[in-house]
Amino acid sequence: MRQRWDGDRDPLAALAAGQPALFEDFVAKEAGTLLGFFRRLGADPVEAEDLFQETILKLFRGAKNYQQSGRFDAYAFRAARNVWIDSRRRSAVRERSAGAAVDDGGQVVESAPGNEPEPFEGLELEERSKRLLQAVRGLDEAHRAAFELGVIQGLPYSEVALLLDVPVGTIKSRVFHAVKRLRDDLERGGSL
Repeated sequence: MRQRWDGDRDPLAALAAGQPALFEDFVAKEAGTLLGFFRRLGADPVEAEDLFQETILKLFRGAKNYQQSGRFDAYAFRAARNVWIDSRRRSAVRERSAGAAVDDGGQVVESAPGNEPEPFEGLELEERSKRLLQAVRGLDEAHRAAFELGVIQGLPYSEVALLLDVPVGTIKSRVFHAVKRLRDDLERGGSL
């Protein structure tokens, strides 16, 4: 975020108090920051705009229940991150159901013919991916979140620190230890 949006400059606290000008100022000044955040996560420009609007709407609708604690910019990034995660979940559900046959009641009954992969296609890569995914799932939540955001999604550590509301040094340490643990786990289970 380009500006500090906390204390007496908290956009949601102002909005909840019936003063929308500060929230409007936040939307105008931070649109580029949030759009860039979604683009770095892999969204195309149209999807990034949709996710930005969904985030702003989520913040706006939640203003009446908002309890000011901590930094607003971190709160806004967490809301944006949650919108991103929700969109990925919706996308995954659509992809899984795209090749499925549906009965008259809307229930999935079977996969549509022709959508199954070849029996041995990518088997080795799939096995490697499974081992890596299992190793990542074995990390505790703090290390997994830092690893996924900083390494897998490629966010700058400063943004990861904002999202997780911890110092940048803590993020660096968590990523370092996560990578070390993943390497150790994978070496014990066979090389990738």
